[in-house]
Amino acid sequence: MEMKGKDGDKNHLSPFDQNGTQGKDGRISPSWRPSSAKSSRVGDEEEDTGPRFRLYDKRSWEDQVQKEKDAQRKLDKNNGKAVAHLVDGELKFEDDEEEAKKTRDPTLQEGNILPDELSEVFTVDYYGKPLEEIDKYIKDKTFVAIAPRFSNKYIHRFTATKALGCLTPWNPVRKLAVYIATNQFFDYLVILTILCNCVFLAMPDDPASETAEYVFLGIYTMECIVKLTARGLIINKFTYLRDPWNWLDFIVIISAYVTIVIDFTSAPSTGEEDGSVFNPQMLRTFRVLRALKTVSIVPGLKTIVGALLRAFKLLFEVIILTTFCLMIFALFGLQVYVGILRQKCVANVPEYNATPSKSYLAFYDEWMKNDANWYQDGEGEYLICGNASAAGSCPSGYTCMPDIGENPNFGYTSFDHFGWAMLTSFQLITLDFWEDTYNKVIRAMGPWNVLFFVIVVFFGSFYLINLMLAVVAMSYEEEAVNTNREKEEKERKEAAKDKAKKEAAADKAQADKEAATKETTKWKPPKEDGKQSNGTNNNKDSKDSKVGNNSKSGTVTVNGKPLQNYGKGRNPMVKMPSKDSGYSVQSNVSSHSGGSKDKDDPDNISLDSQSNPRKADSGTGSMSHGLNSDSIDKKTTTPIKPFIKQDSLANVSSSGIHLGDNDGDISTKTKSSKPPPKIIKGEESTGRNEPGTLVDRNHACMGKCCYCFIPWLRLQNLVFIFVSDPFFDLFITLCIGVNTIFMGLEYHNMPDQLVTATTVANIVFTVIFTLEAVLKLTAFGKFYFSNGWNNFDLVIVAASWIDFALADLDGVSVIRTFRLLRVFKLAQSWKTMRVLLSIIMSTLGALGNLTVILVIIIYIFAVIGLQLFRKSYTEDKFGGDGVPRWNFNSFFHALMLIFRILCGEWIEELWNCMRAADELCMVVFLPTLVFGYFIVLNLFLALLLNAFGSESLKGSDDNEEDDKLALAFGRIKQFCCCCCNRFKKTPRTASVGPDDLDEEKQIGMTDLDNDTKDKKALANGTLKANGINHDKGEVDKAFDAKRDKFSDFDAARKASKAKDSTASNAGSTSKAGETKDKKDGKDKDGMTLGDEANDMDDDDENKETVVEDCLPGFCMKNHALWSDFDESNFGKKWYKLRYTMCKIVEHKAFEYSILVCIALSSMSLAFEDVYLYTRPELEAALYYSNIVFAVLFTIEMLMKWVALGFKKYFTSFWTILDFFIVVISLASLIADAAGGEDISAFRSLRTLRAFRPLRAISRWQSMRIVVNALMLAIPAILNVLVVCMVFWLIFSIMGVQFLSGRFYKCKDASGEVLLPSVVANKTQCLAMAATHNYTWVNSNINFDNVLSGYLALFQVATYEGWMEVMDDAVDSTEVDQQPSFENNLYMYLYFVAFIIFGSFFTLNLIIGVIIDNFNALKKKYDGSALDMFLTQGQKNYMNTLKKLGSKKPQKTIKRPKARGCLAACQAVFYDVAVSTKFDLCIVIVIFMNMIAMAVDHYKMTEYVSNILDILNILFTTIFTLESVIKIIGLRHHYFRQPWNVFDFVVVVVSLVSIILEDLLASIFNPTLLRVFRVFRIGRVLRLIKAAKGIRKLLFALIISLPALINIGALLCLIMYIYAIIGMSLFGNMKIELPLDDTVNFQTFASSFVLLLRLSTSAGWNDILETMFLQPPDCDPDYATRPEGGGKFKYSTGDCGSPAFGVFYMVSYILIIFLVVINMYIAIILENFNQAHEAEEVGITEDDFDEFYVVWEKYDPLATQFIKYEHLSHFVGDLDPPLGIPRPNEIALVAFDLPIVEGDKIHCLDVLIALCKNVLGRVEETEEFKELKSQMEEKFQETFPTRVNTSKTSSTMQKKKEDVAAKTLQNAWRTFKTQKQLRNLTKMAMQKAEADENEKNSKTRGASLANLGKRLNSALSNFFSSSRPSSATSRHSIKSQTTVTTPGNSQRKSKSTLQVPAVGPIYPAKGSDKELEL
Repeated sequence: MEMKGKDGDKNHLSPFDQNGTQGKDGRISPSWRPSSAKSSRVGDEEEDTGPRFRLYDKRSWEDQVQKEKDAQRKLDKNNGKAVAHLVDGELKFEDDEEEAKKTRDPTLQEGNILPDELSEVFTVDYYGKPLEEIDKYIKDKTFVAIAPRFSNKYIHRFTATKALGCLTPWNPVRKLAVYIATNQFFDYLVILTILCNCVFLAMPDDPASETAEYVFLGIYTMECIVKLTARGLIINKFTYLRDPWNWLDFIVIISAYVTIVIDFTSAPSTGEEDGSVFNPQMLRTFRVLRALKTVSIVPGLKTIVGALLRAFKLLFEVIILTTFCLMIFALFGLQVYVGILRQKCVANVPEYNATPSKSYLAFYDEWMKNDANWYQDGEGEYLICGNASAAGSCPSGYTCMPDIGENPNFGYTSFDHFGWAMLTSFQLITLDFWEDTYNKVIRAMGPWNVLFFVIVVFFGSFYLINLMLAVVAMSYEEEAVNTNREKEEKERKEAAKDKAKKEAAADKAQADKEAATKETTKWKPPKEDGKQSNGTNNNKDSKDSKVGNNSKSGTVTVNGKPLQNYGKGRNPMVKMPSKDSGYSVQSNVSSHSGGSKDKDDPDNISLDSQSNPRKADSGTGSMSHGLNSDSIDKKTTTPIKPFIKQDSLANVSSSGIHLGDNDGDISTKTKSSKPPPKIIKGEESTGRNEPGTLVDRNHACMGKCCYCFIPWLRLQNLVFIFVSDPFFDLFITLCIGVNTIFMGLEYHNMPDQLVTATTVANIVFTVIFTLEAVLKLTAFGKFYFSNGWNNFDLVIVAASWIDFALADLDGVSVIRTFRLLRVFKLAQSWKTMRVLLSIIMSTLGALGNLTVILVIIIYIFAVIGLQLFRKSYTEDKFGGDGVPRWNFNSFFHALMLIFRILCGEWIEELWNCMRAADELCMVVFLPTLVFGYFIVLNLFLALLLNAFGSESLKGSDDNEEDDKLALAFGRIKQFCCCCCNRFKKTPRTASVGPDDLDEEKQIGMTDLDNDTKDKKALANGTLKANGINHDKGEVDKAFDAKRDKFSDFDAARKASKAKDSTASNAGSTSKAGETKDKKDGKDKDGMTLGDEANDMDDDDENKETVVEDCLPGFCMKNHALWSDFDESNFGKKWYKLRYTMCKIVEHKAFEYSILVCIALSSMSLAFEDVYLYTRPELEAALYYSNIVFAVLFTIEMLMKWVALGFKKYFTSFWTILDFFIVVISLASLIADAAGGEDISAFRSLRTLRAFRPLRAISRWQSMRIVVNALMLAIPAILNVLVVCMVFWLIFSIMGVQFLSGRFYKCKDASGEVLLPSVVANKTQCLAMAATHNYTWVNSNINFDNVLSGYLALFQVATYEGWMEVMDDAVDSTEVDQQPSFENNLYMYLYFVAFIIFGSFFTLNLIIGVIIDNFNALKKKYDGSALDMFLTQGQKNYMNTLKKLGSKKPQKTIKRPKARGCLAACQAVFYDVAVSTKFDLCIVIVIFMNMIAMAVDHYKMTEYVSNILDILNILFTTIFTLESVIKIIGLRHHYFRQPWNVFDFVVVVVSLVSIILEDLLASIFNPTLLRVFRVFRIGRVLRLIKAAKGIRKLLFALIISLPALINIGALLCLIMYIYAIIGMSLFGNMKIELPLDDTVNFQTFASSFVLLLRLSTSAGWNDILETMFLQPPDCDPDYATRPEGGGKFKYSTGDCGSPAFGVFYMVSYILIIFLVVINMYIAIILENFNQAHEAEEVGITEDDFDEFYVVWEKYDPLATQFIKYEHLSHFVGDLDPPLGIPRPNEIALVAFDLPIVEGDKIHCLDVLIALCKNVLGRVEETEEFKELKSQMEEKFQETFPTRVNTSKTSSTMQKKKEDVAAKTLQNAWRTFKTQKQLRNLTKMAMQKAEADENEKNSKTRGASLANLGKRLNSALSNFFSSSRPSSATSRHSIKSQTTVTTPGNSQRKSKSTLQVPAVGPIYPAKGSDKELEL
């Protein structure tokens, strides 16, 4: 593309910078200079001020064509080979292979913003005009246009070929089209059109929308034509249809025209709606996709969609895996559950005497088909039953019959054919209403089918669906990382630019300053000077560190901002304080961009606290208000105290402004007789009141117009001191708390006194908060508004007063909700809440774009639903049910329905929709589910997790508020208890001077000299930092501390070898009598950190037995008694006894025997169900076993008391748990003996025995790890839960205000709600109660008070029972009025808001906390001390090396040698077995088999059934043959591969099942035979072998299995405990729907099955409803025994217990659903990330396997070596990432691989080199080299052959020799040529001489002829040998003094030309002579 223009061309690009030609500093224009600028001519150099951009014209086109030709010519000339030269012994290549491979410059892609460097030189005149290409890498013929949008310049790229075949880029028409297409106003017009269009689309029945449609279509068509003209159609790159977004437009426009044509052609023929042959309604729905166009125009949306699309590649694999698993689940269901859901209970057939008109069979048939004879349950559904053992039975008088009527749920829930089976499996995987299918299948087939559901739920739902989350989260994270990198890059450039600009000014200012201060400095004592110059620096550094001085000396940049160098000799490993950490040290100008401004200009000085309230406490690095020390010198006369004191915590207020100090304040008063006070501007204030000064925080105009200005300032300063006092903050915080309590007190029907009290309280608090606002406004003046919290307070105060003003008006209760926001004021003084709020706020920014996309998706699907189904929902299709609430009849209803689908509730509405409009509904429902629920909502979660990553809950963003409150409490404590000493010890002390504490330690980054002090600080788990306690639990801090400790690498290495991680437990304080394992740095669970669980056993055996003190320390001291006792005879015996007991107690056998006892006693509890009374022997056995176990556990407890002593026994959590459980067992035994078993208190004691299994945890290692992980996460989870409770409190109070008392309704006798036209209100209902049996009842779940509100919200948040709550709310009218259908429709919005903020955010925050903790723990357990010294790149490299060492080349299975007939056959079989085509055929057969299995369906015809049987036999035969062929071909090697073994097992099982099916068909039940058929599914699993992506995802699951099994065990344990508690509490409850004979708490099995379902929170609200059962619906005194066992007295009768029930259900859901299952998610995410990280690094296990597979071809005998000449081909044959496609010579030479004797290369060397190539250059630090040498030693053990060979050369050496040889040859040739030239000259001279001598000789003619011949020969020889160096000859060069024949010479020259480019120095075989001189 080089352009050669005329010299005077103004538009031509200058090759050099705008500032002139290449300067002295050697600056040349950057590499992205437009390619057209690469030509350099004199004319241009002179005219260097010309613009960089040049308009595209004809000449530009010609240049592009010319450049393309040149490139092609160069390629042909070099034949694609790299040309090399030796320069000073180094190889130099002419062309860079890497450069040549580049096709784009990523910063200059179309749609990107123009880079700043180009943007600066771009002139506005060129907007929208065709310009020459600016990306030098693009090879295509293109041009660009730059156009502004949203104040940025965007790049648009077009093809330079003719658009539409006729328009060149310089054609005026095309130029205009380009101008319009790139114009921002054109885009705005289109966006506006789209928005208007969206409005009209949402009103399909409006007559105006049809007319508008044509207008919109016109605009879109115009847009399309403009773009087509500008871009061209499709042939070249960058044309219209090459952009997928344009396809969208194109399809929409074409479909619109098609509909119009169809409308016109078909409209006249028919008058009916569907009369036309084709219904255009479907095509019309395409119009909705226009809404997506907004995405293509708004840049922010494009990135998120980009992230989604990038995620889609990986998602695609997950979706394929999910579909595959779905198919397997569906096939299983199809084989096993086909037709079972049609089983119903039919009334027994009465006696019937046949008549001629109706035979008995006809009567029987009619009886069976009559649905009046089928048994219905209480809800009007037909009861499903089963004839299997333990399946649901029919009531008496009914029989269970198969194949009766339709399937349940309108015929949609079934496994009757593959389609329905897939839908039902999908429903199970998404866990929507799955309990329904679960209950029905278990009723029909018995409880063993729980296994199928466990697999589907735990594998399908938890694993696959969370895998989608993992993929989306990861791709979002990558996207975020990239965006951040770009942002930082930009900031850095800007900072550098600013720095350059200001450097000159700064230097000048510096010079002035130095001159000015020289005099004063001379007279100042050095100490004072040092202190004043900068708080953090020592005297030596004071010159360098003038605040704000941006000189070169020691400026460190953090986040691109200059930061002072604090402290000398800083350890480079220590982390510098980050922007968010509690001690961000800022230079006074950090808020300005990095340079220092003139000190005298007050406006330039930044008030840090003003710009960022959170930074206000960052006093250590600089004067907190950015004041220069010099400016203080001028203003103040007294010496300034050290800054630490000045910034002490007492002086920080809630508004984040630095306050005065009390000392200064007193001195002001006492010295009032002094001259008038000095007034300082607020900006210049040091944050303390200096004597004799007043701080003016008012607006400038106030001083001019205010008379009493000085008194006002005095008042203001006094108020300032008052407001800044910690007690003021404490008072306000208490008020907020009390106010919240008052707001939460309101409830339905509360007494008048309480109403009055709350009203008064409201007025009081409003006044208090108003006063607070007024005082702060007075104190802070104009700075009040610079703090967000202050503005927030002001808004709330205003809202409260407005609320008072409008109190009497109706419908203004919305303003009352503003008062609730006061609760958020708590965040000021409550850190966790503040962090969570900040996470939510920071996420909202990122969510902005995501929300838009979510809205677009909801909108699109809502409109599609509206267009397709709005006329389908009619009364007649729904029978007596009426049109469902959730429908597509209006736009609002459609939006709500789509929102419901996004919450994961879709199946019931899909059934309703299919009743209205057939299976077409799936087109809307399933895509909504996949796009909305799986992808977009997962992005939502990903954003939150990402926010957690950057701003962890435990993050160090300490706000001064916490410390203000602590200070206030401290003062109270001091005042009350006089605990002065203790108070002084607390780390939060207000007066820390520089003498007390070393400055470095202030910052919390202890230097190494202070190691001992550091350890002391660490022992308490806290670091003393700036007077603030920093929790040692913070991962960052842990790592800092670790790094400090291992100051040098050797220490770390030793520590790593010792495997002794001394990080002590979070917050564990060192006590005097600390237990031994604590001293060893062990964790709570007794494991050394960093140990694996399985290492534990070895430790125990070597452990020395230590007898601890018996009693705690305070009992043992001051007593000579104890020492005497120890010395006495009895004392010694006692010690011996304790020692023996210790030995016994700590022995493995003892532990195991106790574990067995625990297991047996726990199992015995499972037998105590309601049927126990029928088995008296078992009852007696359980009674005695209970006594035995109680005695055993008591003995164990006493032994432990003796062995461990009370002190140790009662300080361990687990032994205390044991103690309580033993006490409970003994108490219940005593109660039984005393006959108190019916007293409810004692019954609950018996219930507590259920906790026995908990004792197993402490003795079961793997379980203990999981529990410990949970325990450590609990504080954080509780923290978040409490904050969530506050969030929910706001919604609950709102609910109470909107809905309390409005859920009451009037019901008739059958429980149906009456219409308001029948009964209008409570009085009418109660009046008709006696006559019509009406009742006025409340819903169990309501908003009558805050606690009920919480329960209701909990149901909404778990999406269980939320429909009922929302229906009640939407129908609500006024208090005591009958509800009316959808009377309060917009109440839905309250619930939508709650689901978004209360559920999405808060519940996902809990997931975030768990994952966060999980990662922190992982770091604690896994991270070796060495890890922190490696960079990420080095870690990747080491991990890859570790993997590398585990692989070796394998011997290939040899092909049998063909000797004799048998071997020849075997050889043929071998060829077939290893051929890929054979494998492909088998995969195709597996697919066909799958399809054949899917054809199976209910009630197949005999014909289809036979065909399927034949196909099954056929497939089985094919698979049998396959395994036979492989066994013959591969011999015993066949069984070496696990997949082959799997195939073999599947074949054997298939054969057995076919044989058994034939043999046993007559004997066995056909359902048993179905189970055999399931094994066929195994064949389908063989597909996994073929699919690499699926294999990888399953591999992630396999990695996580051990951890998941531990969590599964914990899950089972918790379920076991809850099942036993449930059995004893709710076993005797009356069985009412939804409880029945299979779903209940009567036996352990049914309880467990029910709890398994509840573990996904499925239908827990229904179970809770039954627990609300109260009289008169039940008997409060007597319970009924099952199976007619009569009644017996029971404490609660057969009623439920609401309080117990709520606690039981809510605690179970919280523990299982939120905690344990989220751990499950965390582990999957973590392992997926690990598996993916390996892939991101670029090298996975699979790549190594593939390497060795290819290696086998080159090294069949597994010698581990290949020939050097094969190397290039071998590396070329590998697939990416390891492979390097040929030509790969340069890369291989650069690898410098060692070559051993025999010209061979070792596999490991090649592999390591290729890995290095993929991972990029890894920096070689000392630590890294050390680790590498360790790896090398390992490799030497693994690969001994590599050690035994000696290196003879290397690839680099070889190449150098090669190039050297060529150079020598060329030199030799040149020498020959010169020699011949000399001969030639000599001959010519001889000829001349001869001419002269023999002028007159007669032989003149003959000699002439002779000489002529010789000359001719020499010349021809010369020309043939002196070729250019590239055409070197392989033949030896002969000296040709003799005369050669012309033919000879021709042959010679020909051979020379034909020789290839590279040749060795050795002669070719054909040459007849060696080289000769």
